[in-house]
Amino acid sequence: MAFVEATHDGTTRSANLMMSGEGLRVAHLGPAAEQGSVREWIDTYWSGERADYALGYTFTSDRALTGLVRHPAPGALATVTARAAAPGGGTGTGFVEIQPSAGPTVGLVQPLQQLATATFLVTPERGLWDVGYAAPAGPETPPNRYSAQAFPVRAGATTTHTFDNAVFGPALDTTPGARPAGVRDGDTLALDIPLLADGEGHVSSAPRFHGATTTLHRDAVLTGTRQGAPGHAEFTTTPGRAAYRLTATATHGSGPTAGGRTTASWSFTSAASSHPTAIPLSTVRFAPDLALDGTTPAGALLRVPVTVQGAAATTGVRSLAVSVSTDGGTTWTRVPVLDGLAGFRTPGPGGTVSLRAELTDTEGNTLTQTLRNAFRTR
Repeated sequence: MAFVEATHDGTTRSANLMMSGEGLRVAHLGPAAEQGSVREWIDTYWSGERADYALGYTFTSDRALTGLVRHPAPGALATVTARAAAPGGGTGTGFVEIQPSAGPTVGLVQPLQQLATATFLVTPERGLWDVGYAAPAGPETPPNRYSAQAFPVRAGATTTHTFDNAVFGPALDTTPGARPAGVRDGDTLALDIPLLADGEGHVSSAPRFHGATTTLHRDAVLTGTRQGAPGHAEFTTTPGRAAYRLTATATHGSGPTAGGRTTASWSFTSAASSHPTAIPLSTVRFAPDLALDGTTPAGALLRVPVTVQGAAATTGVRSLAVSVSTDGGTTWTRVPVLDGLAGFRTPGPGGTVSLRAELTDTEGNTLTQTLRNAFRTR
C-alpha cells in the first residue's frame, strides 16, 4: 500500500494505491513542495517459506518518492510470532493479523490453526506494531478476538504473543491515561474490568462464559445484584462514606477446561463524589509457562510469576498471600512467593491447579481473587 499526503496553504490532500501484484511505479511530478509538507507511508507484505514479511517505511520531505528500492538484511529485521492456544481442546482455524500501529495502512490477515504459530519478519523503522488474533467461532458464538497494540520491536530480537491461553483472570489496563476499572460518580458506582483476560492479559472481545454475576454490599448490606457480561456492572448507592464490598464472578471453560470459575472480591471505602473518581481496585496476575493446550508437566516444581496491578501497584502492597488447590478449590495450601514467583509442585497427570490471592494495599483496600481450575497437568 502506498499512501501520500501533501499540505499546502493549510489544506491537506491525500491519495493511496493498493495492489497485490508487481509493477507498481511511483514518481514525483512538478516542482518541490514546502519542506516537510509531503508525507508517505509504504507498507508491503511478502510470503516466505518459513515466515511472512511485513516491510514498512515512512518518509517526510518536500517531494514525493520517485522509486523506492530496499534490500533489508536479515539482521535488520525484527521477528514477531503469534501463537494460537486451545486450552479447551479446540482444533479449528482462526485468523491472525499484523500491521503498523501508526499512519494509514492495511494489515495482513492470515489463517492460523489452533495450537499453531505464525511468524512475521518486520521493519523496526516503521515504529510500533499491532498484532491480533480471532479464534474460531463457535456454533452460536461470535469469533473471540484479541489484540496486542503498539508494542515496540528491535532488530534481531523476537517478540512473542500467545493468545487465548490460560490462566484466564482479571486484568487492568496499565497504560498511562487508561480509563479506571472502577469509578464512583455521585451516587453511581460502576465496575468495568475484564474478568476473563487470557494468560498474557489480552482482553477478549467476546469472552466465552456460562454465567456472570456482580454484587455490591454497602456496610455489609446487599445493595444490588447484576448479571450479564463478566466484570461489567453499575449500581446506584446512597451518599455518605461507607465500606463497600464488590464481588464479580464468572464461570467458563469447556471440554478439558470445564469447571473454570473466576471470582474477584474487593473491599474499599467510598463516598459520593462531585466528579468521576477512581475506585481503588487491584488485581493479581498469574503467568505460568504453559503449553498451547493450557497444560504443564505433572509432578514438576513450578515457579509462577505473580504480578500486582492497579491501586496496590501504585500505593504499595501491605500483604500478599498466594494459595494453591489441587482438588478444585475444596482445600487450599499457602505457598511461598519469592522475588515475584510463587513456587509449588504440580499434581499428577490430568490434575488441575486452582490459584488464590489475598491482597491488602497500604491504604487498607483488599482483594480476594480465586481462579478455580486455572490450568491442567499432563
